[in-house]
Formats: sequence, structure tokens, C-alpha cells
Amino acid sequence: MSQVSRSADCGNSPKNKMVEDIAIALETRDTDFLRSILDPEVMWNYVGGTVTTSAAILVQVGELDKPTSLTVDHVISHGKTGAVNGYTRKGKSEQRFCHVIEFTSVKCNRIRRIESYGE
Repeated sequence: MSQVSRSADCGNSPKNKMVEDIAIALETRDTDFLRSILDPEVMWNYVGGTVTTSAAILVQVGELDKPTSLTVDHVISHGKTGAVNGYTRKGKSEQRFCHVIEFTSVKCNRIRRIESYGE
């Protein structure tokens, strides 16, 4: 299980919290959570490729190594879009990340597209 340190940006914003939860799920390889919010036609662009269905994303995420710790620095949301950045640690190695998430509607309950940097 990864140790997670959340940002201070989500106190009064349910949308920010959802964006942060998604980033944490991506980074800690929580495919159960992702399965519940990915639109079937979702697209994930990441360093190294593009995945174009929810099933393919779940396979891709499930094959990645889990970090030992995760720290979220900032979370921002506006309308149907949110962004989150931070870093993970695997042993002595540190990796920065940024995920930009587009939802299918302003309800922010289904993901249409993810753009990931630093993965």
C-alpha cells in the first residue's frame, strides 16, 4: 500500500477532491476506482503512448508498478476540466507527475480524457 499525502487545495471543493482522487488512483494503480468513473470511450495520452478505451486503460494502469509514497502538490478544477501535480517515490527514486483530466460534464462523475505528463 502506498503512503499518500494529499494537497490542501480540496477543503471546500468537491470537484478538486474528485480530481485529486483520480490522480491518486492513477498513481497508486487503483483500477477498481478508475473502473467506476471511466467513460467507455475515454482516451488517455501519456508519455509513451495513447490508450483509447476504458478496458485498455485499466490493463495499462494495472501493469504499472505501485509507488511506495505519493505526494499531491496542487489541484485545480474549472468547469469540466481539472489538473493535479505532485510526485511519487519508489525506493530512492522520485518521479514528478501532472494529470489534466477532462470530464464528460460539469458533474465531474465520468472521465472523457486524461493527459498525463511525467509517467
